[in-house]
Amino acid sequence: MHHDVTRDEPGTHVNLLGNLGIVRGALEAGVDFFSCYPGTPSSEIGDTFAMISKSQGIEFEYSVNEKIAVEIAFAASLTGARSMCSMKHLGLNYANDPVSTMPYVGVEGGMVIVSAGDPSAITSPNEQDQRHFSKMLFYPMFDPSSPEEARRMTRFAFELSEKSRLPVIMRPTTRVCHSSGAVTLGGRPSQKRKIHYEKNPERHVPIPANARRMRKELTERFRLAEALLEESEFFPQKGEGRFGIIASGIGYIYADAAIEKLGLRDQVVLQKIGAYPVPQKVLSRFLEQVEKVLVVEELTPFVEEEVMVCAFRDRRDVKVSGKKSGDLPYEYEYSPMIVEDAVRKWLDLPDREKRVVKPLELPPRPPVLCAGCPHRTSYYFAKKVFGKKTTYCNDIGCYTLGYGKPLDVCDVLLCMGSSISQASGIFRMTRERTVAFIGDSTFFHSGLPALANAVQAGDDITLVVLDNDVTAMTGFQPSISTVGKEHQKQFEGFSIENAARGLGVKEVFSVDPFDEEATLIAFKTAKKGKGVNVVVTHSPCVVHQAKVAPVREKKSYQVDEARCNQCSLCVRVLGCPAIWVEDGAYSIDQDLCDGCDLCARVCNRGAIHAVQREDGGRGDGEPKTNTNDICGNRRPRGPDRRAPSV
Repeated sequence: MHHDVTRDEPGTHVNLLGNLGIVRGALEAGVDFFSCYPGTPSSEIGDTFAMISKSQGIEFEYSVNEKIAVEIAFAASLTGARSMCSMKHLGLNYANDPVSTMPYVGVEGGMVIVSAGDPSAITSPNEQDQRHFSKMLFYPMFDPSSPEEARRMTRFAFELSEKSRLPVIMRPTTRVCHSSGAVTLGGRPSQKRKIHYEKNPERHVPIPANARRMRKELTERFRLAEALLEESEFFPQKGEGRFGIIASGIGYIYADAAIEKLGLRDQVVLQKIGAYPVPQKVLSRFLEQVEKVLVVEELTPFVEEEVMVCAFRDRRDVKVSGKKSGDLPYEYEYSPMIVEDAVRKWLDLPDREKRVVKPLELPPRPPVLCAGCPHRTSYYFAKKVFGKKTTYCNDIGCYTLGYGKPLDVCDVLLCMGSSISQASGIFRMTRERTVAFIGDSTFFHSGLPALANAVQAGDDITLVVLDNDVTAMTGFQPSISTVGKEHQKQFEGFSIENAARGLGVKEVFSVDPFDEEATLIAFKTAKKGKGVNVVVTHSPCVVHQAKVAPVREKKSYQVDEARCNQCSLCVRVLGCPAIWVEDGAYSIDQDLCDGCDLCARVCNRGAIHAVQREDGGRGDGEPKTNTNDICGNRRPRGPDRRAPSV
């Protein structure tokens, strides 16, 4: 497949996302194996490898979860292959069990773990500074600030990994992952590496006797990594003067722009920190030149503390400012304005002239389930049966969008797979049946152990598995259940239902959520049951389905104004983005309507009915319902006339 990242034209300049800069760097390093579990902001890395892997001779896998992605990539590296795996910052936590031991064992072929950070929790339930993994677990780590730097760092990371025998972490953040920039293509290897697993139990089996020896070696290999980084290109300096700014990641770009804008090149030395461990000689040389320092970095004061320790050790009376001094905030991602204001304050310069701009009074646009989404139907019927007083525990994914009005079927949320565990904990304290929602991909990611735990405890919980045939919120990657359906002969008997029964669940129901009678019977039976029961609702994601199977029934729905009494029931209960209100009149946007008919069932006056569509329905060209971005957030589409949440 032709793609800019695969071009074998060294010296050519192309425009790439930061994530694709990482892909290109891996290709230039001769990567042999790639695995991942999708998670924003890292998803484009895996999606690109999925597209190009066959043509580039790379072994590729969408893994069931991040732990498996890391383990299988590490095993590949033991054969001498260069391997890579990617995930978001939370995925590194999930994989921490193998990640914590891998440096002890060491790699054979170079291995790079991409763990994309998300300052400001833009698409995540928390912020996390993975740089602490470097010190805690002995990982060299790179902190790119641009797509070009992401390419160069990734390429070098494989070499560093092999020379130190340590796995290496790439830590791009959202602003770098999803920013585009000029990338200069480097050369690619002309020959494939020799792949062979050579048995070496003393080196590859960390039983305590071996682990103690490995621990001693690990200290030396980490020191070697620091020495190699010291000689690298990733700690450049700019400018001169008696003041110093030291910056990492995207903060370096903002600091550089502020220095240029304020005309401070002859007064301020700008030191970049591109990797960890930070070579002590780099810090010492920097501190020799300056009288005071401002540290610009997002999240925790990681570099700031390193600078303070270095100044103390070198006995230098240098004032260090940053987060600890209150000059820069601990929380959220930075912006050019935040950094410029901090520089002005630090150097006692006049405040930036701030224009007072009255914000536009726009209606709130919270993330919302797409029109025709089967999850809305599943939620509606579940709530109809279990009621408002039942506690609903949700999981990470599109099904998080059950939160808030009008659906109100998300009371508890924590992390991947936690809906089942939390439903168990709440039941044991309240002794009231609790409902857990989880998606098909997340069920296999981390739901199976939690379900087994609930079964052995005999908890009264109902697990609703919302199977939409795809990992939708992160970009429509295939889930394990999708693969099973596409290869039924190869995976005979493979199903969510069989997995649940295999774990000891006695009551397992399989329904199409748009089959009202069957779905209501399943939920009513589950509500009366004892112990754990499972309801699996099967219906494909409407946006993905429109892409892969564009020929659809020529039907949508409209409101009969003569019958409609503007009671707002359809809005209050469903919150479908296809239902609009303008000047008190209710209507259905034909471009958004998927023809699911749920609104017609809800209307108690028969005011909503099916119509044939003159345009042939969705299916000619791009799907018209795809108004969500990769994170599930609504894209603006002109004046917002949608009915308000009530």
